Amino acid sequence: MTQTLDLAVERFYFLRHGQTPSNAKGVFQGSQDVPLSDNGLNQAVAAAEIFKGEPLTGIVASPMTRVRQTLAPTAAHFGFTPTFDEGLKERNFDSLEGTPVPQSMSQDPTTRAKEFMTFWYSPPQGVESIDDFYGRVKTATEDNLTVNDTLVVAHGGVLRALLDLMQKQQYLTQNVYANARPIRFERTASDGGWRFFAYSQSNRGFVELD
Repeated sequence: MTQTLDLAVERFYFLRHGQTPSNAKGVFQGSQDVPLSDNGLNQAVAAAEIFKGEPLTGIVASPMTRVRQTLAPTAAHFGFTPTFDEGLKERNFDSLEGTPVPQSMSQDPTTRAKEFMTFWYSPPQGVESIDDFYGRVKTATEDNLTVNDTLVVAHGGVLRALLDLMQKQQYLTQNVYANARPIRFERTASDGGWRFFAYSQSNRGFVELD
C-alpha cells in the first residue's frame, strides 16, 4: 500500500456511525445496509451535542442508512444538507459479512492485533482489496474536503483507511474506533503531516492521540 492522502484543507472532523445490532454482536456488516440500534440513535444525539461547540462548515458522508441516521441530529442543528459519496461506504467484506470480526477471535491483545493486520492487508478472496478500498476513500475525501472544518461521517474501516493514508498505521489496531466518537484532524505547520485528536468524555474535550 503506497497511497497517501493529499487534502486541500488544514482541519476536518470525522465521526464513525453509531452502534448497530451487528456492532453489538461483534460481526462484520460491511456492505450490508444495517440501521442503528436504539443505543446508536442515542449516541448520534450525544455526538451532535458535542459538535454544537465546534465550527463545522458542512457534512460529507457515506450514503448508508446507519450513517444517515448518525449525522441527522448534527445536520439538523447546523441546517446542513449533507453531501453523500459512494466512495465513503464501508469496505465490502463479501461472504464474511455476518461472521465474527478478527478482533473477536483471540483474547491475547498481541495475537489479536497480528490476526487483524494479516486480515486487513491480505483478506480472503472476495473481500474488497486494500488498494481498491483505499483508492476510493482517498478520492472521495480529496474531492469533497475543500473547506476547513468539514465533518466526514462514515465507518470504522474508512477511519482506518484515512489513518493509514496519513502514515499512522500504529492506530489501525488501537481502540480509537468507538461508535459515534468525534475525531478531529489538524495539519501540522512544520512537516505537513496530521495531528489526531479524539473526544474524551472525562476531559470534556478533544485529546491528542499522537
